[in-house]
Order: sequence, then structure tokens, then C-alpha cells
Amino acid sequence: MRAFLFLVNPGLHYNPYPDWERWLPRAEAGKTIRVEWNTGTRRRGMTPGDLAVMVKVGWHPKGAIALGRIASDIWVGPHWNPEAKRPETGFVDLDLTTLLPLDDPFPLANLKLLDPSVRWTPRMCGTEIPVTTAQNLAEIVGAGDD
Repeated sequence: MRAFLFLVNPGLHYNPYPDWERWLPRAEAGKTIRVEWNTGTRRRGMTPGDLAVMVKVGWHPKGAIALGRIASDIWVGPHWNPEAKRPETGFVDLDLTTLLPLDDPFPLANLKLLDPSVRWTPRMCGTEIPVTTAQNLAEIVGAGDD
């Protein structure tokens, strides 16, 4: 098992607030939220069952906003950003089991304390992090074994 970071930047072509408004009550009721998310330049190395940590970047407050598992192998599709250098990017399905409010994430400063070796705000999705770091974060935010 491995663990990976996935990013949400409200300033880049995706306003997550409407989705979070719908998803938060479902997650609080114990339901899994299935979403497609990009993997940046990563085209291999993620497999179903790997851990996923979603971090809000770009806008304050920054921090962890969702936890879950990767639910598919990587596939390639049209890039979500029409201005990207490459017309295609990798994607996976994610099963999000824990969501935090976008305006009340697990703070970036606390993530840095949790594991100072992790670059919590990389430029793209798909950065691998230690599994133990993702598991410790899940315990802290009350996400069980995710």
C-alpha cells in the first residue's frame, strides 16, 4: 500500500464549494464520495486501495480537506486545464470517506508538524507521501483506518 496527495486549488478552473456543499452531508452520514481526480504527470504506481489525502492549496485557509482511497488504476484523458502544456493527463477514481469543510481544513501548519519531510503544497497531484503519515492524519481527523 502507498499514499498520495491530491490537490484542490479553488483559483484554478475548479470551484469546489458547490461540490463540497453536496458532499459534506453525505460523508457525515457515512457515505463514500466517488470522484475522478487527476494524477498530475504520474502515469503509474497508484493502485486501488492506496491511500488518498486531498489538500486545499492556493487559497487560505490551506490544509487537508479529504481522505480516502484510490479506487481505480490510472487512465489518461483530456487535461482539465485547457492552458496546460500537454493536452492529456492521468486520472484515477477516488473514494473519499472523510471530508472536512473547505474553510476549516486540518491546517497546513499542523500538516507540517505531522510530517516535516512532506511537501504538502506541491505544484501537482500525485506526490507520494509515507503511508504512516496518511494513517496518522486519518487517526487525528477521526477517519478510522483510511
